[in-house]
Amino acid sequence: EILGALMSMIIVWMVTGVLTYLACMRLLHPDYDIDATVMLITSACAVLTNILLSLILHQTAHGHSHGAQAREHVSAPLGKPALSNASLRAAFVHTIGDLFQSISVLISALIIFFKPQYKIADPICTFVFSTFVLATTITILRDILTVLMEGR
Repeated sequence: EILGALMSMIIVWMVTGVLTYLACMRLLHPDYDIDATVMLITSACAVLTNILLSLILHQTAHGHSHGAQAREHVSAPLGKPALSNASLRAAFVHTIGDLFQSISVLISALIIFFKPQYKIADPICTFVFSTFVLATTITILRDILTVLMEGR
């Protein structure tokens, strides 16, 4: 479980690194074209998909039972977050990170669709939301490393 959570965090950081690198390349070499229509459609689909995934993961974290114990409601103990499973929390944060990246692309696409001369919005939004995504994963990464280092 904990290794799966660690792998999820590593993937988030790698994807964010690649996106940041590509944004830097777009700033250094501004002779690129963007098809804003395709960007709008793709990012809108990604936003909807990530919203659906995050809702599913958040519902799964509440521990509802639909089997023989359907009448019992299992929830996280007081003082514990609803997403107590590290792997589930990592997947949830991964999905939220993807959601924010998708929102970033959607915002960029809207700006570029209506004002094509502002195509610099794409790398700028990538930098802003990449920073946010990395900041949100630090606490989960710390929890993962604590477990791996047998700190509990």
